[in-house]
Amino acid sequence: MNVTRRGISIVVLAALAAIVAGFASAARAEDAEEPIVAAREAFADGWFPWYDSQTDSLKPLEFRDSRGWQPPSWELGRVLNIVAWTLLGLLLATLVVLLIHFARNQAARTSADSAAESDPLLDADRVGSLPFLAERRRDDLLGQARFHYQQGNFSEAIIYLFSYQLLELDKYSVIRLAAGKTNRQYLRETARVAPLRTALERTMLSFEGVFFGRRLLDRAGFEACWNGLPEFEQQLRAVT
Repeated sequence: MNVTRRGISIVVLAALAAIVAGFASAARAEDAEEPIVAAREAFADGWFPWYDSQTDSLKPLEFRDSRGWQPPSWELGRVLNIVAWTLLGLLLATLVVLLIHFARNQAARTSADSAAESDPLLDADRVGSLPFLAERRRDDLLGQARFHYQQGNFSEAIIYLFSYQLLELDKYSVIRLAAGKTNRQYLRETARVAPLRTALERTMLSFEGVFFGRRLLDRAGFEACWNGLPEFEQQLRAVT
């Protein structure tokens, strides 16, 4: 009898313990659920771009440029076409400039040569700067030098040759003829073009030996100056 009562008491206590445990577990579950429910209600009342209240889940965000700028799309063929036409235009412009420059130089040289050839008598001011031509012919100085050379009169030929070289240097603005200037001054003015200085100095020394030293010039001495005349004229035209 006592055993039976003791067994009933244990069963009742166990049932009560189970009921109490169940209530405690439900209370804990209810306590844990309250923050989640409160968060759902708070999110449902407001607008959040990253929360979907219908599915109770997060959704991805989309970012847009407020200025609406989009990077330009370039086709490689179009870019190469533009570059090619630009380079062609620059090349044509350069050619036009070079042609104009060449035409102007040619016109200037032709004008200078025509002026020298059209006037058989040399300009009085220029010739007046050469006192050793005072009693000599003043037309075609180079022709006079050639004539006296062929006649064997080398001393007279060197005077005309030297006069011709000075007038040519003045015409191409290498020197500036002026009354009272010495041959050494003319020589210094040609220093910037070494070949012209060398040719002029060689002729000048032979000329001074004849004109001031009263010495006769032989064929070899004159031909040393005469044979350098083509190079002198070539260098003279290369200056301009």
